[in-house]
Amino acid sequence: MHAMWKGTLQIAKIQIPIKLYAATEDKEIALKTLHAACGGALSHLKYCRACEEKVEPEDVRKAYDLGGGNYVELTEEELEGIAPPASKTLFIEQFADESDVARIRLKKHYYVGSDELGDETFRLLHAGLLRTNKAGIGYITLRSAQSLAALWPTPEGLVLSTMLYEDELRPMERIASAGNRAHAPISENHLFVFRQLIDAMSSPFVGTKYPNKYDTALRALLENKMTKLAPQQRAREEPAVKRENHLGDLLTNLTASLEMAQNGDDSFAPSGDDSLPH
Repeated sequence: MHAMWKGTLQIAKIQIPIKLYAATEDKEIALKTLHAACGGALSHLKYCRACEEKVEPEDVRKAYDLGGGNYVELTEEELEGIAPPASKTLFIEQFADESDVARIRLKKHYYVGSDELGDETFRLLHAGLLRTNKAGIGYITLRSAQSLAALWPTPEGLVLSTMLYEDELRPMERIASAGNRAHAPISENHLFVFRQLIDAMSSPFVGTKYPNKYDTALRALLENKMTKLAPQQRAREEPAVKRENHLGDLLTNLTASLEMAQNGDDSFAPSGDDSLPH
């Protein structure tokens, strides 16, 4: 695997040479946009709606929209002047409990590898974070952009995740639904049965159990097109979950669901249809 970033991890006076490797990859099938008349590929041109003409790259400027047709224009020199310095050092500014770093903050993930020179210190860092359930927090510059980042342990090694900033998170309190009130009272009888339902439906998560159904269907469609075969018989559609007008008696529904789970009935499994009762 090719390292996409090489640099230094610094914790106080400790320096560790590290490498970052992309932990994920996009498997989505890319479809091109073509001109129906001739089949030519379409390019994305810059077009000025005021002049009604194509704009060349050297004539493009960046500006902030003040509203009412007013803009504050920024030059490339001005933007370069405030850009973060090109740095190859990840400075860990603090450690925090892993539970303090909300998962909703995490954006892109990278596996962290070590260099032979700092291998012993790297293993010490991994063991220390793993045993204390801590994450290191700091800034890193990737592809000329500075990001807040969290360095956290897994049993297999270290992962670095770029993070959203505080003002990029929307508070859940903005959702007006009464169901989102975390401290609203609930029935202990309902909770007891629901916990049994959770236990009955719980099993180790295995990612291969959940394939990308759309990707599989798209690949099959493309293969049929390429080989000029007759379209395969459409796979049997899973029945959509019936949308109910009301929830009925909650305890009855919970008890029935628990019985289904305990009997190994998987008819409650999602079919990909979002028509759920609400």
